Amino acid sequence: MNAAGKHGRRAWLRAMGAWGATGALGAVGVAASPALASNWPVAPVTFLQPYGPGTALDAVTRLAAKQIGDQWGVSIVVENRAGANGVVGTEAVARSKPDGSVFLFTGPGHFTNEFLIDKLPYDAARDFKPVARIASVMLVLVVPTSSPFKTAQELIAFAKANPGKLSYSSGGAGSSQHLSAALLESRAGIKALHVPYKVQTQALTDIVGGQVDFGFAALATARGQFQAGKLRLLAVTGPRRSQSLPDVPSLAEAAVPGYSFFSLNAAFAHTAMPDELVRRMSDALAGVSRSREYAELTRNLGIEGDFADVQAFSAAVPAERQFWADLIRTSGAKGG
Repeated sequence: MNAAGKHGRRAWLRAMGAWGATGALGAVGVAASPALASNWPVAPVTFLQPYGPGTALDAVTRLAAKQIGDQWGVSIVVENRAGANGVVGTEAVARSKPDGSVFLFTGPGHFTNEFLIDKLPYDAARDFKPVARIASVMLVLVVPTSSPFKTAQELIAFAKANPGKLSYSSGGAGSSQHLSAALLESRAGIKALHVPYKVQTQALTDIVGGQVDFGFAALATARGQFQAGKLRLLAVTGPRRSQSLPDVPSLAEAAVPGYSFFSLNAAFAHTAMPDELVRRMSDALAGVSRSREYAELTRNLGIEGDFADVQAFSAAVPAERQFWADLIRTSGAKGG
């Protein structure tokens, strides 16, 4: 993450400064209204996800919606508006009214799409402001149980001796599964054949079937196949072992010192939303992160409950953005 450097931070600040000089004019009426802040929320609030249901992000978002809705006594609706690797739903939030009625709950595609897609209908830096990081997702390096590889060391040693002979699957170019494997190739000095699929579930199915040799997946996605004895877990992608998989080593520990890959789950708001509303939502999400239900959910899903409030997450965003930009460049991924 320290690859951000001064360039990434300056680029982010320039983008935010450009909005401050231009886009802010259209938001003055909203931002300057004390009545809005004092009465909010007065209408149903939507937590919009630009991906389909059934993911770790979906589960955490729904828990947050229920707890905050119950606490505030308002209806909070979770909407899944998938399409174009998250672009469809993200654009909808960028075009929404900045009145606190819609928040974006999303993953790393919020950053990667900027470097994968030539003409986005929004600007992730200019059109959104951070609210909070709600969790980080370690992935697991998996092989079919029929694989001769029992450890990550064995897989990497074979790949080094046989460049291009092994294949790995992913949910598409620029997906977390692709980028985690590209980072492994870069850090371990190996080369494997990338086999992209339209959806992660199909990519995992073909690992189980032996059509491809290995891959990365979120534990929540791979758990069923693992419990059915169809997958072998070799390592996790975090710098340390997962609380959910204490017996599975990290890649950094097992074979590739310094390797670390997390797929973040985070909340963003329309850039013209009043800061007071953003802060109140950040505080509410912080309350969720301290709950017993959140601890149980993150443990069961195999994700890390490393919550960061609006101040901490805002400070981390430039480095986060640069991390994904560098990784896209390393992977050679191309979008549309």
